[in-house]
Amino acid sequence: MAAEMDIKVATVHIFIEIDRNTRQKLEFETHEVTGRQIKEKAGVPLDNDLARRHGQQLELVANDQSITINNGDRFVVLPPGTIS
Repeated sequence: MAAEMDIKVATVHIFIEIDRNTRQKLEFETHEVTGRQIKEKAGVPLDNDLARRHGQQLELVANDQSITINNGDRFVVLPPGTIS
């Protein structure tokens, strides 16, 4: 008899700051996402900049860049061209 395996998909929660007064909690069913997927789920224009927040540092995430996310990761959306 073959043993059945329970495959659990963990939900990953990240936080995104759209503007000074708007923050959202987003959920993904995978740890691997692109900048485009984050922007689409947040409902922000694809031409805006997206950055991962590391303390006071911001790391640009391009639309087609694949990144690994973890629970509690924080991102910020900025006007196009803000981060070079």
